[in-house]
Amino acid sequence: MPDSRNERDDQGLAVQNDVRASVRAHGVAAWQQSETALREALSKHLTVAFLGSASSGKDSAIRTLFGIDFGDISPIPGSTVRLRVAPLDADGQVLLVNAPGFGDVRPDVDELSRRALDTLDIVVYVVNAEGGATIDEKKDLDLVRSKGRPVLVAINKIDLIRPHQRETFVAATLAQLGVDRKDAVVCAFDPLPQLSEEPIGVEGVITWIHEQLHASGKELLFAKHLRNKAVACEPILRAAARNASVVGAVPIPGADLAAVTAIQVKLIRDIAEVFEAPIDRDVALFIIGEVLSGSMRGFLRWGVNGLKAAGWIPGGQIAEAAILGLSAMVAGGTTYGIGRAAVKFFQSDRTIDVETLRGVFDAAAWDYKKHTEGA
Repeated sequence: MPDSRNERDDQGLAVQNDVRASVRAHGVAAWQQSETALREALSKHLTVAFLGSASSGKDSAIRTLFGIDFGDISPIPGSTVRLRVAPLDADGQVLLVNAPGFGDVRPDVDELSRRALDTLDIVVYVVNAEGGATIDEKKDLDLVRSKGRPVLVAINKIDLIRPHQRETFVAATLAQLGVDRKDAVVCAFDPLPQLSEEPIGVEGVITWIHEQLHASGKELLFAKHLRNKAVACEPILRAAARNASVVGAVPIPGADLAAVTAIQVKLIRDIAEVFEAPIDRDVALFIIGEVLSGSMRGFLRWGVNGLKAAGWIPGGQIAEAAILGLSAMVAGGTTYGIGRAAVKFFQSDRTIDVETLRGVFDAAAWDYKKHTEGA
């Protein structure tokens, strides 16, 4: 009589090899597609402006987001005293504008600075929570928005407002400024240490900017210059997971892996770019293949069992609504889990072991399921 444990081991090994082979079969073409997309994304130019009064915390915002002291950066020649334009890279593809306000500097800037203002992609208008909104800030915001630029209002130093008064204060400030809640983030870029050890609301700022830049394809250029690489990657992970959910391909043997594999390969390349880490095709496919092949006992096993219970047959067409919903969840959770695993991989300087990587994947996939169902 054959040893049942050996049979299970042999079956498990067969599944692992099948997953690896499937990922590699589809991953080669996906790698070439991602190369073109990456080159295009990194060829763009991006200008982000931080406007607001001297007491609002613009410099703290820039320091928290990008990890630099704006005063230590050599500004582009021609920048005025009131308006400073500084490059974040040697080629000047990504520019930061630091100014008291759009209306204050517009009349007297020189031609080079004017060009930077004319090509703004995003404006972050920082308001000091302690002082509330002023008439001048309202006028300034109206002027910026009249130019058709996306504007985020960052209500900064919220840590200095008593917790039970914050919601009322925020609502009143936004009403005074005429700003919708979806275009505002409550934050503290440099909070009092006794109140918070970490900046407050930074993730919201990064997510809002990422979403605004998506249409122009400049979100990766923004993310790669951020200080906190893991936080910078989070909107990228979420967007890839959403795309995989829409595609609805089930990332397991017996299904059409091509579409979801392409999304996952591009995701890993984007993460590597944010971390400024070397990456090649074999490493990217290794990450995908290994976390999937070793995770059939966790999230993926739940997904496969659920799909089969709903009537899905591997290799068959997916048509029923119940199966479509489950396949979208599996594709999204799997993609999000792979992204989180890739972040850990690069955070560890590529030294993390495979089992730990699989654990990161599975925990993240379940987390995605939980939050998606909650939403």
